[in-house]
Amino acid sequence: MIVSIHQPNFFPWMGFFDKLNKSDNFVFLTSSVRSKNDKYLTRCSILSHSKSIYISIPLGIKQIPINELLMPANNQWKLKALNVITESYRKENYYDEVFPFIEELLLSEYEYFYEYSINIIKSIKNKLNIHTEIYTDSDFNEDFGKSNQRNISICKFVGGNIYLSGDGARSYNDNELYKKNLVKLIYQNYSIPEYSQSSCEFVPGLSIIDAFFNCGFRATENLLKTNDSK
Repeated sequence: MIVSIHQPNFFPWMGFFDKLNKSDNFVFLTSSVRSKNDKYLTRCSILSHSKSIYISIPLGIKQIPINELLMPANNQWKLKALNVITESYRKENYYDEVFPFIEELLLSEYEYFYEYSINIIKSIKNKLNIHTEIYTDSDFNEDFGKSNQRNISICKFVGGNIYLSGDGARSYNDNELYKKNLVKLIYQNYSIPEYSQSSCEFVPGLSIIDAFFNCGFRATENLLKTNDSK
């Protein structure tokens, strides 16, 4: 059984959903401390006038456990984000189909960031017809340790014997520790398929929002599952 573990990013890119799709069980990591160099936990990138720009949740720079991050009291940022999305994608073929879905998710009300972002991801998961079981680490009320040992412990806790890691973790994954614990370590190695965008050259790594507006829900699902080896 394949297990993957990831922090609950804000409107993630397609690679996030590829990992979700290729896993039997997926665990949101919310008990870890927010990184000082956090790039995508609280922000995502979209295409605006052929340039990549960020939409961010204004959560300051607090380095505390992710499940303790409170959503902003003022929702003005949501309205600004919707205005940016509208201006960026209103001419795309699938705007009328996609915008109400994105608007509902972005305007949803939650006290904590992790609840807000997990709701967004689960809703997109359902829209993409991904049937992976989802868990949140804080729901287990267990001390799983740190780093590699934490991933191994979580993997075993949800019945997994294969851990699907992001390719960027190769430098700090302890191969021998996984072998010792009888957990097979595999890597995602995802390369996003190109699709039609309103730019001269394809811009990779954007939020899945971009694919939705340019391709629609059905075609985005097909793009995501083209190389599904699960």
